[in-house]
Amino acid sequence: MKVEDLILSAHVRELAAELRQHGYATKKAMEARLPADKHETIEDFMEKYRAAHPVTKFVPEAMQKLEKVSEVIQDYLKAQSKSPH
Repeated sequence: MKVEDLILSAHVRELAAELRQHGYATKKAMEARLPADKHETIEDFMEKYRAAHPVTKFVPEAMQKLEKVSEVIQDYLKAQSKSPH
């Protein structure tokens, strides 16, 4: 595992969080302008949000890769803690 991989994974996590926050903020702002009967479920809204912001399609794949990276790191750390130095 290279330092660059860890830095990249941190950036992807940050991007995912920013996109989620932007999506929720956008939904909240829209709901403030619309009557209650026009409000959408978060699922419906996020589907439209993802279509409007194509970069979001890469986030789930990137998050899956991050989970795999995290597993590799955890396995490595466990192996290091078990091996005598």
